[in-house]
Amino acid sequence: VGGRGDEMNSDFAKGLLKNLRTDGGAAAHPFFGRLRRDNYEEVVKALMGDPRPDPILIPAVLTDENMPDVATDYHTAASSLLRICHACSLLLQQRRLVKNAPAFVASAAQYALTVTLPMPHLDTNVCFWRKSPMRRETQTNLLFLIRRMCRIYSAATSSVQQSRGLVGIRTTAFACAACVADAIARVKCIDDPSPFSLHYSGLNEGPTRPFGFESGSFEKLAANLPIYDPQLTSLRFQCLDYMRGMTIKDDGTWNPTIFNFDTSLTPYGGDLELINHLSIELALPRPHPMTENAMVTHAARLISGSNGAIMEILPEFEYFRDIVFHFKHAVSGATSTPDVEDGYIWLPTDATLHWSVKSISDENKTLQYHVTAFRGHLQEFVDPVAAVQKDKTQQNAFASFLSMFSKSKVARSKLSCADPTNIVNSCGEKFIKGKAKPVSVKNEDDILHLTNEELPTFGGVLTPADSERFLQFFTVPYLRIPLILDFFANGDPGRLVALKTKSLQLIVDAALFEPGLWKPSDYFEQVTEIPVVDEEKLQNLLSTPLGTLFNEIAKSPDVMTSCVIKILERAVDMDVGRYTEAASSGPLILYATRLAVRVEGFLKFALKKCTAPGQPRPRGLEFMENWKVEKSMKDLRKTL
Repeated sequence: VGGRGDEMNSDFAKGLLKNLRTDGGAAAHPFFGRLRRDNYEEVVKALMGDPRPDPILIPAVLTDENMPDVATDYHTAASSLLRICHACSLLLQQRRLVKNAPAFVASAAQYALTVTLPMPHLDTNVCFWRKSPMRRETQTNLLFLIRRMCRIYSAATSSVQQSRGLVGIRTTAFACAACVADAIARVKCIDDPSPFSLHYSGLNEGPTRPFGFESGSFEKLAANLPIYDPQLTSLRFQCLDYMRGMTIKDDGTWNPTIFNFDTSLTPYGGDLELINHLSIELALPRPHPMTENAMVTHAARLISGSNGAIMEILPEFEYFRDIVFHFKHAVSGATSTPDVEDGYIWLPTDATLHWSVKSISDENKTLQYHVTAFRGHLQEFVDPVAAVQKDKTQQNAFASFLSMFSKSKVARSKLSCADPTNIVNSCGEKFIKGKAKPVSVKNEDDILHLTNEELPTFGGVLTPADSERFLQFFTVPYLRIPLILDFFANGDPGRLVALKTKSLQLIVDAALFEPGLWKPSDYFEQVTEIPVVDEEKLQNLLSTPLGTLFNEIAKSPDVMTSCVIKILERAVDMDVGRYTEAASSGPLILYATRLAVRVEGFLKFALKKCTAPGQPRPRGLEFMENWKVEKSMKDLRKTL
């Protein structure tokens, strides 16, 4: 011990070197030979193995100067889809070499489905997909490529950061794919018409009638999802017009519909009728006696592919079924992927739908579809009552809210952020702590009866009085846009500072960019009494053909734009000179700028559509005053 202490007190231990001489034997290491490897090639390299070769990066071409942005004929449509599918597959397969590969793929697939493929038209003489002759192989190839694109888009959008805006875009893109596939499936080919196409379009000989597929919850549930792109907002309502036009007759009666997966996973109605027609056409054995349960079992096996008789003869039937399922599940489906680690990237093969049938329960032997994808994850739908909401009384509307509010995060994300009931139950301090049951908020009286603990103050940025006033604006959806913008643009500056919070930004964005309920072209009912007691009738009367924001642009663009300009100017006045997270000016200026740019985009789109030479104005913008919109755009651009 004493020797050890002497060593610690030596000059060398203290870092003092008088000379470079050392004691004898200081450099001797008797066990160093054990670390030597004279046979390095034989021992070490054998353990290491051969070095992995450098990866080969295959370039993925997403743009092609020789291909038009919008397809001009069937050949360019198929060629563009094939090239984009190939490029997207390359990007996803090289996801470890290409940063943000899923984002690039999602953007390319979305562009292909919403821009490259022209939207169909109800008039066959105008519709791009039905006005020119088409061959059978072209029809089958187009449907196959659209299904492949849907798989790619589903995998890519499941691999990026999720948001309500992405869900809104995703549902619209799949709706466009379903509408295009519907138009292609109705074509009677010039060489060898498909029996499925003949029966589906009603062009087959004999006592047949056309079929269609319903928009389902895309009309009601997807109205709660914000869409920040005016082009996609317009496409959403074009899809709704097309789907309704294909399912309703001139006399107001309805055609039978197929593939209503969001309503029931058991075939019924039009499914049974179509399968019966195809069974007769293809000489397939039919059940005897033809009871309803026997026909359901027969149809479920054929549609799911458990009995592959139809899929083998008519592959286009399988392609169209999968496309419609992707669309329906994007709107009202529960989570499509299992819980995985953050940053996990799915491949198109993972998005492949695997169909089978099973009994509903041990007691009920009726067959229903069993669809899995993404590592065998069951593709379920939210509560049909909550999704469809056929009964619009206040009591049942609140019941549908509860049925979704108590479900998973994916189901809750499809609730409107501009609904006062959702705002109170999600942001009220009492409800956040879980101390109270959800309450229904439908009118001003309900808001006035809320306690201070139930009123959402969004982290104390709004006073209870301002919170009451703010919530009351959401009870009048038709007028909420100018009221909410004026609330922040004028009055107490503290209200404007409150927009720095993420929750308030989300709610204001929802009030402006959620499209709201859609008004069909054949709806002509007028207001005959005030007040309108029937809740369903009131909502139908206040619905819009092109969305609430476009409706505001058509009616009073100057009022809305002046408020946005004032918000932007007052936000810039609060600038402290540099961005800091602690200061309220930074997030506020960024949000005000983003809001102004998005509103400007909608103004530009509306003016472009109303000034296009030789083109009729879109429904909902017939009476828009162009000079007002043009002046509002100039004022907004000058402020920006």
